[in-house]
Amino acid sequence: MRIMPGGPQPMTRRERLALAREIADRARVSRGEDVLAAGLYGSVARGADGPYSDSEILCVLKTSGEDYSHEWTTGPWKAEVNFVSRDRLFAQAAEVHGEWPLTHGAYIHTCPLYDPEGVFLQLRRIVRGQPGDTFATALRALIVGDIYELVGKVRNAQHLGHGAGLPMLAMHLARYGAYLIGLADRHLYTSGSCMFEESLRIHGRPAGYDDLCRLVMDGTLSRPAEVVEVCEEFWAGVERWSAARGIQLEEPRRIPF
Repeated sequence: MRIMPGGPQPMTRRERLALAREIADRARVSRGEDVLAAGLYGSVARGADGPYSDSEILCVLKTSGEDYSHEWTTGPWKAEVNFVSRDRLFAQAAEVHGEWPLTHGAYIHTCPLYDPEGVFLQLRRIVRGQPGDTFATALRALIVGDIYELVGKVRNAQHLGHGAGLPMLAMHLARYGAYLIGLADRHLYTSGSCMFEESLRIHGRPAGYDDLCRLVMDGTLSRPAEVVEVCEEFWAGVERWSAARGIQLEEPRRIPF
């Protein structure tokens, strides 16, 4: 068995773009007339790639219902190609869910390599064209389904004296807080690594979020009492933030079915 020689190796942007074009050409040969469009996404598409970045390519198909990927490394570099039918791709782009601020940037920040029918422009319009009520529904689902549940886990950890679990819970809570802020502002984050920094520049953040976010960014999570206090302050801020926006978190019926 061949041993990988040290993982990712440096590559210039020109070399990476040439590789992407080679892969896109191979995809067109492989799928023939099924290929409707092909383009880069991720850091390479945004012009933010570094010497060790991978290449991510979206290949849009004229067929129906297909969605599969090839992801591989040759040793020095790594690439991923997503083959998706246009109908499925457009349906995915129209979805608004809790992770929308992070996941849907890939649909907006694309760099076409082959797109004679303007598929990627249509994709951007779909992402940006969703009605406001879908975002309101996603916000409530995010708070009740994720943030509320994490606060319960924080309280359980405190009750059980399980301080070792608090850093991970705080990181998850900060991540969902960033999603909340992005959803409310309909902001698409550049990338996961930039999300916290970008979220702190968005207006209308819940009280307590900044302290939680900075605690996680600084990595100062070794004091359980402080972590719990900051998490609780954030939750209190989310409750006030929701009330100010008319988001009803509590179900008026004891059992809603």
